[in-house]
Amino acid sequence: MNEEGAYVSLIEYNNREGLILATSTTIKRSRNVKKVLKLGTTDVMQIISVDQEGGFIDLSKRTVQQTDIEEKRKQFDKSKVVHLIMRLTSYNLKCKTQELYEAFGWDLYDHFEHAYDAFKLALTDPEIVFEKVNITEEQKTALLANIKKKMASQPIKLRSRFNVQCYTYEGIEAIRESLLEAKRQT
Repeated sequence: MNEEGAYVSLIEYNNREGLILATSTTIKRSRNVKKVLKLGTTDVMQIISVDQEGGFIDLSKRTVQQTDIEEKRKQFDKSKVVHLIMRLTSYNLKCKTQELYEAFGWDLYDHFEHAYDAFKLALTDPEIVFEKVNITEEQKTALLANIKKKMASQPIKLRSRFNVQCYTYEGIEAIRESLLEAKRQT
């Protein structure tokens, strides 16, 4: 990183290196890229050009909209969860993660909007998901176990405060009975 620009690792492109110039970092005037980009952070950028012969990738942050940033972060978070589950499954099956992606992982991305969506659906209806991909019974069992472990919904406690008022004896007894019945139901 110097004043004119910075070399960054592109996560989505197997950590290939790209260059972002100081003039491409922000709409505002900035002559120093260190003021806009921080070392060790993850940021959303747009690829402007790719030089096939030299392998150079030019990047820009100027044209990236806030909605694009939010969408990419959600997609990145989903992908991290999917990859975690795939890695755990490959560890359980004692095979390479790449083999699982080639066997059925990339097909999940093809048949569903994202493999994360397929995993979420597999929590409730696994047959709909797994009939669309070529997966062995052993892989299916290990994958489902890891999906349930990592994506199962957490129980939520809800508490509420409410006021109940009644000034006659019959009303007080009715409120008391209904509260005792509600307590028995839980």
